[in-house]
Amino acid sequence: MAPISRLPLQSCWASEEEYVNSLLDFAASNDLFRNLCGGIHVLDFLTREPPIYYTILPTEWRQWIEKVHIDDWLDLLLREDLERVSKIIQPGDEARGADPWRGYTCPPQTLVAYIRSIRRYSLRRDVCETNSVDRNIPRYLAVGMKPKKLHEVANFASYVHNLSTEIESIRGTPVTDIVDFGSGQNYLGRTLASPPYNQHVIAIESKHHNINGARDMDVHAKLSKKVKTMRNKKEYKKQLQAGVFSSTFPNKIKSNVKDLPEEEDTNTSAAEISGQQSAIKRGRVTYIEHELEDGNLEHILRNSDSLLRVSNSSSEACTDEPPQKPRSDNSQHTRVSHSTGEANLPPNPISSMVVSLHSCGNLVHHGLQALILNPSVSAVAMIGCCYNLMTERLGPATYKLPLLRSYHPRLQSTSEAFDPHGFPMSQKFELFEHKLGRGLRLNITARMMAVQAPYNWGPEESQVFFTRHFYRALLQKILLDLGVVKQPADPNSIVDGSLGGIDANGTPLIVGSLRKSCFTSFNAYARGALSRLVENPHYGQAVAVGTANLTDDMIAAYEKEFDYAKKHLSIIWSFMAFSAGVVESLIATDRWLFLREQDSVETCWVEPVFEYAQSPRNLAVVGIKKSGHCN
Repeated sequence: MAPISRLPLQSCWASEEEYVNSLLDFAASNDLFRNLCGGIHVLDFLTREPPIYYTILPTEWRQWIEKVHIDDWLDLLLREDLERVSKIIQPGDEARGADPWRGYTCPPQTLVAYIRSIRRYSLRRDVCETNSVDRNIPRYLAVGMKPKKLHEVANFASYVHNLSTEIESIRGTPVTDIVDFGSGQNYLGRTLASPPYNQHVIAIESKHHNINGARDMDVHAKLSKKVKTMRNKKEYKKQLQAGVFSSTFPNKIKSNVKDLPEEEDTNTSAAEISGQQSAIKRGRVTYIEHELEDGNLEHILRNSDSLLRVSNSSSEACTDEPPQKPRSDNSQHTRVSHSTGEANLPPNPISSMVVSLHSCGNLVHHGLQALILNPSVSAVAMIGCCYNLMTERLGPATYKLPLLRSYHPRLQSTSEAFDPHGFPMSQKFELFEHKLGRGLRLNITARMMAVQAPYNWGPEESQVFFTRHFYRALLQKILLDLGVVKQPADPNSIVDGSLGGIDANGTPLIVGSLRKSCFTSFNAYARGALSRLVENPHYGQAVAVGTANLTDDMIAAYEKEFDYAKKHLSIIWSFMAFSAGVVESLIATDRWLFLREQDSVETCWVEPVFEYAQSPRNLAVVGIKKSGHCN
């Protein structure tokens, strides 16, 4: 069931303990790594003197990089055999004018050593053959899925099913239901509830429109029958004309059509639709609208199990409730909104497996904590993404949108609170002593870089990335010179990750997404970005006034003056994305350590479950609870 190595380590490591200790030392002590992952930001690439490129890279590296084409640089970082490169580096080669590596002089040994370190500390991402699935999802289930989603759902559904089967074979008791955190459109749950898996799935989702959309696709997947609403059309039109728009069927209209047939049962399965009840068996999906704020699920699992039994012991269907108005408070609310499929009810006691396909931010943390907090949960298998949305447990929170920090002063006090659900989860990371203090921290810039996928970059994709980032950095330089944005609080500091912003607090200008036509030239980008910035209700007027005299000739002059910096930015950005592979490894390792530190956990591991080329966020964190701690 579990792989031999509990972490997908490179072959150079003898044990998980050796890797973890060395990883922590490297992450906390290597200044270049700390600068590249969290210390610098592309917005300030051209706003510091001297520029970041000259400050962060050693002179020997810069002199060699100036001669190298950017594609060869990417190959050195990502694909080149470093052992071969090390062997051809011989003292005196450069003095003799030898060009032994792709027509260039050999890269500096210190540069090769750093690249080797990043590769060693980055967890392996290749999928083992047992986890690789070559199976087509039926067309009726694949509706709405793009190729990437198809690959993810096919592989993870198979992985979850095989894991639950192995747990049952070892313990003799089945996993009664699969709890999907943040189910969204429920592609994963719908596949697990359909043949050949036929699982009972509890889909927890906070957004009502996602649940409604998932229900519509359940009909297409033959997990439920389409609801036919019978109404008196004349009376219904009168209500519409009178301005009565209701999500439910009005009582007045109902009274006028009480002799019409009742609405059909939404719990009717596909087997009943086809008249083959005994030949086809399907699982069941229960939708629960709930805002997850921690890992406590016991009240949800118990309530959903009770409701299922009640709804299937009566002749009434478990139908959806009308949408509720947004709540003005921050209190949680839970609503079992819909169930589809056959009534394959789990026997008591229930034994749930919590899963999630690309949970954002702290949602993975809640899922892992669910294994510890809930007797009904016997296993977890979580795949995370959007690390920038995680909070921080050891220090003040950093925001995805720093705008909130400035224009909502009431958040100042809450920003000083340490979030108990944030990173890091493990005591190992929390108590780690290093030269800067205690505990390993990852700021939002480092976590944002961890979602890059440099190994999937081709020549065209990389050039698109580099061009867009260069345009944004150059626009920031123009805004700084025009006085629209301010210099960072400490322009000479790199590691603190401070940014130049619209005010003294460093609030950055958020451009957001632009039309593709805005990237045809720098002038088009600058005009498109400024038109977006001036619309901002908070700082739009300041931007409009500061850039009123900015002409096309001035924009062209800036582009010409800083054209040389495009390659420099490409070098730094690719170096940041490459180094951030260690950041993602730190996050996955911390989550694994958290599970390993728990007395109630029997075994836990991390392994890739997707092809990296298809889906780079492919690390699943898996934990199995000891049987004595389950229901």
